[in-house]
Formats: sequence, structure tokens, C-alpha cells
Amino acid sequence: MNRALALLLGNALGLLVAAPAAAEVVAQSSSGFLVRHQVVVDLPPSQAYRSLTDLHRWWNPAHTWSGDAAHLRLEARVGGCWCERWIENGQTVDIEHMRIRAARPGALLRATGGLGPLQQLGVSGTLSWTLEAGDAGQSIVTTEYAVSGWTPDGLDAWAEPVDFVLGEQSQRYARLINTGHADAP
Repeated sequence: MNRALALLLGNALGLLVAAPAAAEVVAQSSSGFLVRHQVVVDLPPSQAYRSLTDLHRWWNPAHTWSGDAAHLRLEARVGGCWCERWIENGQTVDIEHMRIRAARPGALLRATGGLGPLQQLGVSGTLSWTLEAGDAGQSIVTTEYAVSGWTPDGLDAWAEPVDFVLGEQSQRYARLINTGHADAP
């Protein structure tokens, strides 16, 4: 097992105790995987979309390079950057997590790239958030992340840890909207 996968698994296991999330690995093989999560939030799709783009408010800082979600920004336009910027030892550090490929306010936000340790691998990923109107001013928000490519050990082992992390992020997003606090009580 490579070091990046070991770290991701360790982080996922540590979070399992603190904030369980429903796992939904839709498909997986040595060449890729698809994970999906769905939450219901107490906002109509146009407002839920705006909250989705405020990553710094709900993304777990443990899953940032800087350790501080306040350094995240997401430019919700085609070609826009999901980036992180901070100062370290007097130097500006810039990380591109993903690049926005589709932005339909109130309906769809799609980005491509490798999240976290997937960034260093020979893989490509597409993360899509779709929003649909639910009951009484609510939205159904579906997160899907499809990853394909090659790694020495195959991508099978990555599916569950990535699913766990995205499940946690989906829950944090829903909690922020529905309770005003992304962190679990």
C-alpha cells in the first residue's frame, strides 16, 4: 500500500468514529470507481447552489493542504478554479484541486481533477453536484465522483476511502444549511 493511500485510509478511519457517513460506492475496478451521495437541504436549488460554492464554510479543514478551509475558493464558472492559497514561511503556496467544467446555477456544478492524494496519481476524476427541487422549498443535492486511470496497485482500494471523505463533506454541507453549523454536534 502506498503512503498516500495509507494516510487517506488513516484519516478516514479516524473520521469514522467522529462523523459517520453513508457509503455508496456505485462501481469499482482496478481502473476506476464511481461514488455517489445524496442529501436533502432546506433551501431551494438556487440558494443551495450558492451555499455549495462557499466551500470554505462547509469543507472539512482536515481535507485541505493548508489545514484551514478558509483558504479555499471556488470560482463557479467554466474554467474557474477550485483552489487553495496560503502563506507558508513567507511564501505564497497555491494548490489547484479541480477545474470547473460546467456551471448551471441552481442545477449543476461539475469539476475535473484529482482530489487530495489522487492528485499525484495517473488518474482523472469528474466531480458533479446536481441539484433538484424537493418538497416545500427543499433541494435534493447529489454528489458523484467518477475516477479512472492507472495506479501501480489499482484504484479498487481508493474507492471506499474517497467515498467516505465525500460522504463526510456531503453531510457537512447539509448540516451547514439545515442547522447553521457544518461540524457535527
